[in-house]
Amino acid sequence: MPHRVAVLGLGHWYSAYGLARALPEYPHATLVAASDPDPRRLSAYCDTFRIEAVADYADILSRDDIDIVHIAAPVRDIPELTTRAASAGKHIVMGKPMAMTVAQADEMVRVVEESGVTCVPFQGLMRLRHQALKARVDAGEIGELAVMHQTGRWAIAEDWYMSGTPGWFVDPAQVPGGAFIDEGIYWIDLFRWLAGSEVVEVDARMRNIVHRDLPVEDWGFAVFTFANGVTATLEASWTINAPRVTGPSPKRNSVVRLELVGTKGELMEQWFRSPGGAALTAGAEDWVFERSSEEAFGPATPMPLHHLITCLEQGTTPAATIRDARESFAVAMAAYASAREGRPVRLDAPSAS
Repeated sequence: MPHRVAVLGLGHWYSAYGLARALPEYPHATLVAASDPDPRRLSAYCDTFRIEAVADYADILSRDDIDIVHIAAPVRDIPELTTRAASAGKHIVMGKPMAMTVAQADEMVRVVEESGVTCVPFQGLMRLRHQALKARVDAGEIGELAVMHQTGRWAIAEDWYMSGTPGWFVDPAQVPGGAFIDEGIYWIDLFRWLAGSEVVEVDARMRNIVHRDLPVEDWGFAVFTFANGVTATLEASWTINAPRVTGPSPKRNSVVRLELVGTKGELMEQWFRSPGGAALTAGAEDWVFERSSEEAFGPATPMPLHHLITCLEQGTTPAATIRDARESFAVAMAAYASAREGRPVRLDAPSAS
């Protein structure tokens, strides 16, 4: 019998719409309801996908016929919704970034782990997307991984489709930071996974380059040092503004590029370009350029939800857990501290499991 899914919050409408668009052809789950405090937003979403609109989150969490919730609320609401969902026995696809403070994240980890539910953090998406890349690194195609570079320069986020305004994404009362954590949290999590080690020091800078009137940064850059000696750099921004500053500019104009430097070769992957992949493996005469393999005319797959359901059915641990989300979030918050203080920040060892 398909799992029955509900969406909690529509602030992060990108993920909520992505889920709803993928589910009609997905055999293992059905989207049955959504809840959001904004009645116009809720009506637009539920009318589009012909699902039940529920005004109060509590009414969804109390239902026995819903076993999974996808949390797409603004960051300010994610901690409470996560702990309430876990206490109600719902399995969770958790929004990103997970919290406003590390203390909140710690409490979320405690409640979720004690509840026994399965939680897949949305920020762990890059682990799912880069399984093949991880396998190549582990197989030694580029020798030992030494350095990672990730650039993610996007147009500024919108608080609703074609709204032309960032809304809650740039409200310090609803987010812990701007572009750096919004775009960068995925890659911090990927870095930790690829390195197989934890960050011990971060040195970061933040500023506003294009959107100078924002109360949060539109550009951030950090250097991460890992316990095993690997170094990583991350640039995460909302600085793409051609052909227009808001609207936003088309996603295809974004620059999203990952480079892995090893002791014997390099791997590169770039979105929105074809071919987007490149490999200079150990002993190769030249770079080999690679296109991503996609199933022609195939249906979309709700990747984090599919991974959650696979874990439930097979009794396995998610590729990224809520504890992983907490560790990556703590690294991101340390980057903000580094930028504020103008110095590198050392990190404590990860919290015990």
